[in-house]
Amino acid sequence: MATVPSGSSVGAGPRSVIATWLYHHRQAALTSCEKLFAESVASFLTIMVIGIALALPNLGFSLATTLQDQIAKLNAPPQLSILMEPQITFNETAQLRERLMRRPGIAQVELIDRDDALADFTASAGLEALLERLGTNPLPHSLWVYPKANVRDAGLDQLRIDLSALPGVSNVILDSRWLTRLNSFSELMKTTAVVLFFVMAAGVVLTLGNTLRLAIEARREEIIVIKLIGGGDAFARRPFLYTGLLTGCLGGLMAGLLSFAAVMVLKSP
Repeated sequence: MATVPSGSSVGAGPRSVIATWLYHHRQAALTSCEKLFAESVASFLTIMVIGIALALPNLGFSLATTLQDQIAKLNAPPQLSILMEPQITFNETAQLRERLMRRPGIAQVELIDRDDALADFTASAGLEALLERLGTNPLPHSLWVYPKANVRDAGLDQLRIDLSALPGVSNVILDSRWLTRLNSFSELMKTTAVVLFFVMAAGVVLTLGNTLRLAIEARREEIIVIKLIGGGDAFARRPFLYTGLLTGCLGGLMAGLLSFAAVMVLKSP
Protein backbone atom coordinates (compact mmCIF):
# COMPACT_ATOMS: atom_id res chain seq x y z
CA MET A 1 0.00 0.00 0.00
CA ALA A 2 1.44 3.35 -1.04
CA THR A 3 2.09 5.87 1.69
CA VAL A 4 2.30 9.65 1.53
CA PRO A 5 5.73 10.96 2.56
CA SER A 6 5.79 12.87 5.80
CA GLY A 7 5.70 16.65 5.44
CA SER A 8 3.82 16.48 2.14
CA SER A 9 0.16 17.03 1.47
CA VAL A 10 -2.22 16.22 -1.31
CA GLY A 11 -2.53 19.06 -3.82
CA ALA A 12 0.88 20.56 -3.08
CA GLY A 13 1.88 20.18 -6.73
CA PRO A 14 -0.68 22.59 -8.25
CA ARG A 15 -0.05 25.09 -5.48
CA SER A 16 3.67 24.95 -6.24
CA VAL A 17 2.98 25.62 -9.92
CA ILE A 18 0.82 28.64 -9.08
CA ALA A 19 3.40 29.91 -6.60
CA THR A 20 6.13 29.58 -9.23
CA TRP A 21 3.96 31.35 -11.80
CA LEU A 22 3.29 34.22 -9.39
CA TYR A 23 6.99 34.39 -8.52
CA HIS A 24 7.94 34.73 -12.18
CA HIS A 25 5.37 37.47 -12.70
CA ARG A 26 6.59 39.30 -9.62
CA GLN A 27 10.17 39.09 -10.82
CA ALA A 28 9.18 40.31 -14.28
CA ALA A 29 7.34 43.27 -12.76
CA LEU A 30 10.31 44.15 -10.54
CA THR A 31 12.68 43.85 -13.48
CA SER A 32 10.48 46.16 -15.55
CA CYS A 33 10.41 48.73 -12.75
CA GLU A 34 14.18 48.59 -12.46
CA LYS A 35 14.53 49.12 -16.21
CA LEU A 36 12.20 52.12 -16.11
CA PHE A 37 14.15 53.71 -13.27
CA ALA A 38 17.48 52.87 -14.91
CA GLU A 39 16.37 54.74 -18.04
CA SER A 40 14.60 57.48 -16.13
CA VAL A 41 14.96 60.26 -18.71
CA ALA A 42 13.68 58.22 -21.64
CA SER A 43 10.92 56.72 -19.50
CA PHE A 44 9.85 60.15 -18.24
CA LEU A 45 9.68 61.55 -21.77
CA THR A 46 7.59 58.61 -22.94
CA ILE A 47 5.24 59.00 -19.98
CA MET A 48 4.92 62.74 -20.64
CA VAL A 49 4.09 62.12 -24.30
CA ILE A 50 1.37 59.66 -23.32
CA GLY A 51 0.05 61.98 -20.60
CA ILE A 52 -0.17 65.02 -22.88
CA ALA A 53 -1.72 62.98 -25.70
CA LEU A 54 -4.48 61.73 -23.40
CA ALA A 55 -4.93 64.98 -21.46
CA LEU A 56 -5.62 67.21 -24.47
CA PRO A 57 -8.86 65.54 -25.65
CA ASN A 58 -9.95 65.07 -22.04
CA LEU A 59 -9.48 68.77 -21.40
CA GLY A 60 -11.36 69.69 -24.57
CA PHE A 61 -14.27 67.42 -23.63
CA SER A 62 -14.35 68.89 -20.11
CA LEU A 63 -14.42 72.44 -21.47
CA ALA A 64 -17.26 71.60 -23.86
CA THR A 65 -19.26 69.93 -21.09
CA THR A 66 -18.72 72.89 -18.77
CA LEU A 67 -19.79 75.28 -21.51
CA GLN A 68 -22.99 73.32 -22.11
CA ASP A 69 -23.74 73.32 -18.38
CA GLN A 70 -23.34 77.09 -18.24
CA ILE A 71 -25.59 77.52 -21.29
CA ALA A 72 -28.25 75.37 -19.62
CA LYS A 73 -28.04 77.50 -16.48
CA LEU A 74 -28.73 80.65 -18.46
CA ASN A 75 -32.17 79.37 -19.40
CA ALA A 76 -32.88 82.68 -21.13
CA PRO A 77 -36.29 82.84 -22.82
CA PRO A 78 -36.16 83.60 -26.55
CA GLN A 79 -36.73 87.21 -27.47
CA LEU A 80 -37.17 89.04 -30.76
CA SER A 81 -36.27 92.71 -31.07
CA ILE A 82 -38.23 94.64 -33.69
CA LEU A 83 -36.53 97.81 -34.91
CA MET A 84 -38.94 100.21 -36.57
CA GLU A 85 -38.24 102.51 -39.49
CA PRO A 86 -36.97 105.95 -38.40
CA GLN A 87 -40.09 107.71 -39.68
CA ILE A 88 -42.47 105.50 -37.69
CA THR A 89 -43.95 107.41 -34.76
CA PHE A 90 -44.47 106.25 -31.21
CA ASN A 91 -48.25 105.96 -31.70
CA GLU A 92 -47.82 103.82 -34.81
CA THR A 93 -45.43 101.57 -32.89
CA ALA A 94 -47.96 101.30 -30.06
CA GLN A 95 -50.67 100.30 -32.54
CA LEU A 96 -48.40 97.60 -33.92
CA ARG A 97 -47.83 96.37 -30.39
CA GLU A 98 -51.58 96.00 -29.86
CA ARG A 99 -51.90 93.98 -33.06
CA LEU A 100 -49.01 91.72 -32.08
CA MET A 101 -50.50 91.08 -28.64
CA ARG A 102 -53.51 89.50 -30.36
CA ARG A 103 -51.29 87.31 -32.51
CA PRO A 104 -51.12 83.59 -31.59
CA GLY A 105 -47.73 82.40 -30.42
CA ILE A 106 -46.78 85.69 -28.76
CA ALA A 107 -46.91 85.94 -24.98
CA GLN A 108 -45.80 89.52 -24.36
CA VAL A 109 -44.73 92.60 -26.33
CA GLU A 110 -42.83 95.45 -24.70
CA LEU A 111 -42.65 98.90 -26.29
CA ILE A 112 -39.34 100.75 -26.02
CA ASP A 113 -39.40 104.47 -26.73
CA ARG A 114 -36.44 105.76 -28.70
CA ASP A 115 -35.70 108.51 -26.16
CA ASP A 116 -35.71 106.06 -23.27
CA ALA A 117 -33.47 103.69 -25.22
CA LEU A 118 -30.96 106.45 -25.96
CA ALA A 119 -30.95 107.62 -22.35
CA ASP A 120 -30.38 104.09 -21.05
CA PHE A 121 -27.60 103.50 -23.57
CA THR A 122 -25.72 106.68 -22.79
CA ALA A 123 -26.11 106.15 -19.03
CA SER A 124 -24.83 102.57 -19.16
CA ALA A 125 -21.96 103.48 -21.49
CA GLY A 126 -21.07 106.69 -19.67
CA LEU A 127 -21.69 108.87 -22.73
CA GLU A 128 -23.89 111.55 -21.20
CA ALA A 129 -21.77 114.27 -22.82
CA LEU A 130 -22.33 112.71 -26.22
CA LEU A 131 -26.09 112.77 -25.67
CA GLU A 132 -25.98 116.52 -25.20
CA ARG A 133 -24.11 116.99 -28.48
CA LEU A 134 -26.50 114.88 -30.55
CA GLY A 135 -28.92 117.02 -32.46
CA THR A 136 -31.33 114.16 -33.19
CA ASN A 137 -31.94 110.73 -31.76
CA PRO A 138 -30.51 108.12 -34.17
CA LEU A 139 -32.31 105.23 -32.47
CA PRO A 140 -35.72 104.02 -33.71
CA HIS A 141 -38.67 102.93 -31.65
CA SER A 142 -38.51 99.22 -30.93
CA LEU A 143 -40.57 96.32 -29.67
CA TRP A 144 -39.41 93.38 -27.59
CA VAL A 145 -41.44 90.33 -28.49
CA TYR A 146 -41.53 87.33 -26.12
CA PRO A 147 -42.92 84.21 -27.83
CA LYS A 148 -44.88 81.60 -25.94
CA ALA A 149 -43.06 78.62 -24.45
CA ASN A 150 -44.23 76.24 -27.18
CA VAL A 151 -42.63 78.34 -29.93
CA ARG A 152 -39.08 77.09 -30.46
CA ASP A 153 -36.41 76.67 -33.16
CA ALA A 154 -38.15 76.57 -36.56
CA GLY A 155 -41.18 78.38 -35.13
CA LEU A 156 -38.96 81.24 -33.97
CA ASP A 157 -37.38 81.57 -37.39
CA GLN A 158 -40.78 81.64 -39.06
CA LEU A 159 -42.01 84.21 -36.56
CA ARG A 160 -38.97 86.37 -37.28
CA ILE A 161 -39.68 86.17 -41.01
CA ASP A 162 -43.34 87.08 -40.49
CA LEU A 163 -42.48 90.04 -38.28
CA SER A 164 -39.87 91.27 -40.75
CA ALA A 165 -42.56 91.45 -43.44
CA LEU A 166 -44.75 93.83 -41.42
CA PRO A 167 -44.98 97.41 -42.73
CA GLY A 168 -42.78 99.90 -40.93
CA VAL A 169 -40.39 97.23 -39.61
CA SER A 170 -36.73 97.84 -40.41
CA ASN A 171 -35.15 94.75 -38.86
CA VAL A 172 -35.98 91.84 -36.55
CA ILE A 173 -33.24 90.36 -34.37
CA LEU A 174 -33.59 86.96 -32.72
CA ASP A 175 -31.65 87.54 -29.50
CA SER A 176 -31.44 83.88 -28.46
CA ARG A 177 -29.79 82.77 -31.68
CA TRP A 178 -26.34 83.27 -30.19
CA LEU A 179 -27.20 80.71 -27.50
CA THR A 180 -28.13 78.18 -30.16
CA ARG A 181 -24.92 78.81 -32.04
CA LEU A 182 -22.90 78.60 -28.84
CA ASN A 183 -24.56 75.30 -27.96
CA SER A 184 -23.82 73.97 -31.44
CA PHE A 185 -20.21 75.05 -31.05
CA SER A 186 -19.95 73.21 -27.73
CA GLU A 187 -21.38 70.07 -29.36
CA LEU A 188 -18.77 70.40 -32.09
CA MET A 189 -16.09 70.72 -29.41
CA LYS A 190 -17.28 67.52 -27.73
CA THR A 191 -17.34 65.61 -31.01
CA THR A 192 -13.88 66.89 -31.90
CA ALA A 193 -12.59 65.91 -28.46
CA VAL A 194 -13.95 62.37 -28.85
CA VAL A 195 -12.39 61.99 -32.30
CA LEU A 196 -9.14 63.47 -31.01
CA PHE A 197 -9.19 61.02 -28.10
CA PHE A 198 -9.31 58.02 -30.42
CA VAL A 199 -6.60 59.49 -32.63
CA MET A 200 -4.41 60.18 -29.61
CA ALA A 201 -5.14 56.72 -28.19
CA ALA A 202 -3.94 55.19 -31.44
CA GLY A 203 -0.84 57.35 -31.17
CA VAL A 204 -0.28 56.14 -27.62
CA VAL A 205 -0.53 52.52 -28.76
CA LEU A 206 2.00 53.19 -31.50
CA THR A 207 4.28 54.96 -29.03
CA LEU A 208 4.17 52.03 -26.63
CA GLY A 209 4.73 49.61 -29.47
CA ASN A 210 7.77 51.53 -30.64
CA THR A 211 9.09 51.72 -27.07
CA LEU A 212 8.74 47.97 -26.63
CA ARG A 213 10.34 47.33 -30.01
CA LEU A 214 13.37 49.38 -29.03
CA ALA A 215 13.53 47.57 -25.69
CA ILE A 216 13.45 44.20 -27.44
CA GLU A 217 16.22 45.27 -29.81
CA ALA A 218 18.33 46.45 -26.87
CA ARG A 219 17.88 43.12 -25.06
CA ARG A 220 18.07 40.81 -28.06
CA GLU A 221 21.14 38.98 -26.76
CA GLU A 222 19.47 38.46 -23.39
CA ILE A 223 16.43 36.96 -25.12
CA ILE A 224 18.67 34.62 -27.12
CA VAL A 225 20.34 33.42 -23.92
CA ILE A 226 16.94 32.81 -22.30
CA LYS A 227 15.88 30.73 -25.30
CA LEU A 228 19.13 28.75 -25.23
CA ILE A 229 18.69 27.73 -21.58
CA GLY A 230 15.12 26.59 -22.19
CA GLY A 231 13.05 29.68 -21.48
CA GLY A 232 9.75 29.80 -23.34
CA ASP A 233 8.25 32.62 -25.37
CA ALA A 234 5.94 33.60 -22.51
CA PHE A 235 8.88 33.88 -20.10
CA ALA A 236 10.85 36.05 -22.54
CA ARG A 237 7.80 38.17 -23.40
CA ARG A 238 6.66 38.81 -19.83
CA PRO A 239 9.08 41.65 -18.85
CA PHE A 240 8.20 43.63 -21.96
CA LEU A 241 4.48 43.27 -21.31
CA TYR A 242 4.97 44.60 -17.80
CA THR A 243 7.07 47.46 -19.18
CA GLY A 244 4.24 48.45 -21.50
CA LEU A 245 1.68 48.07 -18.72
CA LEU A 246 3.64 50.21 -16.27
CA THR A 247 4.39 52.86 -18.89
CA GLY A 248 0.74 53.04 -19.92
CA CYS A 249 -0.49 53.26 -16.33
CA LEU A 250 2.00 55.99 -15.47
CA GLY A 251 1.06 57.83 -18.66
CA GLY A 252 -2.61 57.64 -17.71
CA LEU A 253 -1.78 58.93 -14.24
CA MET A 254 0.19 61.78 -15.78
CA ALA A 255 -2.79 62.59 -18.03
CA GLY A 256 -5.05 62.76 -14.99
CA LEU A 257 -2.65 65.06 -13.16
CA LEU A 258 -2.27 67.35 -16.17
CA SER A 259 -6.04 67.52 -16.68
CA PHE A 260 -6.62 68.27 -13.01
CA ALA A 261 -3.96 70.99 -13.03
CA ALA A 262 -5.43 72.56 -16.18
CA VAL A 263 -8.94 72.58 -14.72
CA MET A 264 -7.69 74.17 -11.50
CA VAL A 265 -5.90 76.88 -13.48
CA LEU A 266 -9.02 77.60 -15.53
CA LYS A 267 -11.20 77.76 -12.42
CA SER A 268 -8.87 80.17 -10.66
CA PRO A 269 -9.93 83.85 -10.91
